[in-house]
Order: sequence, then C-alpha cells, then structure tokens
Amino acid sequence: MLDKGLLFNALALENRKIFLQDSFVKQPRNADYTEKQETFSNAHQLITTMKSMNVVGFSDYSVIGSEYVDSGFAPVAVAIHIVYFDLDTRELMIRHFVSDHNDSIEDVAGKFEEAVNKLANWWEMESQNPEFRNRNHSQGLTSFLNLAKSGKYSGLGIVKKFSIMHHLEIMGRYLQENGGE
Repeated sequence: MLDKGLLFNALALENRKIFLQDSFVKQPRNADYTEKQETFSNAHQLITTMKSMNVVGFSDYSVIGSEYVDSGFAPVAVAIHIVYFDLDTRELMIRHFVSDHNDSIEDVAGKFEEAVNKLANWWEMESQNPEFRNRNHSQGLTSFLNLAKSGKYSGLGIVKKFSIMHHLEIMGRYLQENGGE
C-alpha cells in the first residue's frame, strides 16, 4: 500500500511514468543517525500495482537523497548507510553505522574505522543466514569489508561510492530475479 505521508513525483515519458520517491530520511548531522534498522523503501514492490497508472519504473535516490549538496566539510561523525532486503517483508531496509568518537572534526580516518568495523560486525552476524547473504551481498559491500580488514582509509567519497554501488547491485539482482519488476 502506498504511504500517503511520503512525497513522490511521477516523471511523464510519452504517457508512461516513473515513480520518484526520496526514501532517505536525512538527519542534520551524521551523529544524529540511530544505529537501528528502519524501512527505506517498498517502491520496488509498488511498481506492479501502479502499472494501471502507466507507471513503468521507479527511483529512490539511493542513500544520498534528492537534495543536491555541492560542498563538503570535515565531519564530526562518520556515518555509513547500507540498504538491504528484509527477508520477511521483502522491503528495502536501511541501517546506519556511526562512529563513536564524535566530539571534534579530528581523526576522520579513525571515525571511519569505527563505523566500517560496526558494518563488518553486523554483516558477519547477519550473513550467517545464507538467504540473507545471497540476497544482500554485493561488490560494494565486499569493498567495505576489505577496508575494515585492511584498516585503510581512502576518504569520505569512497563511503558514498560503495554505499550507492551496493544499493544498485542488490536492486539490479532483485529486478533480474523478478522479471524486471
């Protein structure tokens, strides 16, 4: 069922539409993200019911949201956002992994290490379930896990890159497995 509280647009393409939904709930600061799972999107499930309205595709803006920001700054906290499929509901969930030492802008590499190690520990626990692992594994996630193992820090741009890469990979696999729907 379509959540009436969510804002969405439909982009018209010759009487066909694409459902656009900004699913990312942006917080004022990275430190404000809670480390719990929450629903990210079910647009991939809604597309079937929206076909009668000539909706032929969807977009969720991934883990960066629809707001364009062209500036960067040294963060007080590092947050890694990972989406994954819930095995029961098949909804796309999101989990935020946030650094612990968030009282200054110093030691961004150390903050990244804290956040990526939380991600690695979560994945180690969740991937014990083969179905979860198969549905949610990606090269983007493997790249994060490799950084956690090596202790290397490649800059904050890589965090967005790997998070978006992971999202696109698991959504692509979902669409292939479900006939493009």
